[in-house]
Amino acid sequence: MKIQLFLLAAFVAAIPYATADEPLRIAVASNFASQLKIAVSAYRIQDSDSGEISISVGSTGKLFAQIKQGAPFDLFFAADQPRPAQLYDEGFTAGPSQTYTVGRLVLWHPKQAASTVLTKQLDETERLAMANPALAPYGLAAQQTLMYLNWKPESKTVIATAENVGQTYAMIVTGNADAGFVALSQVLEQQVPEGTFTTIPADAHDPIKQDVVLLNTGSQAARAADFLNFFMSHHAQRQKPVLGPGATDR
Repeated sequence: MKIQLFLLAAFVAAIPYATADEPLRIAVASNFASQLKIAVSAYRIQDSDSGEISISVGSTGKLFAQIKQGAPFDLFFAADQPRPAQLYDEGFTAGPSQTYTVGRLVLWHPKQAASTVLTKQLDETERLAMANPALAPYGLAAQQTLMYLNWKPESKTVIATAENVGQTYAMIVTGNADAGFVALSQVLEQQVPEGTFTTIPADAHDPIKQDVVLLNTGSQAARAADFLNFFMSHHAQRQKPVLGPGATDR
């Protein structure tokens, strides 16, 4: 970590700041948007001259595609590791990525008590929401969980696919889905009653390690490096707490 922070500091010193009227553009996966906004607010407090900061929220896959197509983002907070690593390999970044948090998947069923027997919970769900596995790491984790459980939906069950985990959460809140796979950070942030969600076992899916990378597609390289240095020093979360009922049985 000290080496990474030193490199960032050196990068800041080597590049002059761009004009203040150009915003620092940050792309962030939907599951981490709220936490990032908190970090941005803290950064503005400690640096009143930080200038405008623009945050674009979306699925990791969609943001990744936009970056490859030339979107002028300065930082990319993804919900996985492979896409930031690929951007580094293909020359879109100013350096390798860093893990800033490890996500946890939960099954949230707001109108029904959580159960440690996940298959029972799923069997009692008529409309199940999950993010698109091709676009969103949380959707991929949900898909892997269903395969791990060897669960097959009944004829009455509808699986509704959203673009990202933020839209998945919204589908459940609005009643367009009875239950769904969302991020632990979302239910904790919204203070969802603990008895209505089940934390998915870590071995049910690949680890959701989320990486951030400094891009070279934007115009605010020095500001981006400075913010990333601040973020990794004060807001990076190496491991999410495992709260809520734990699922221990298939």
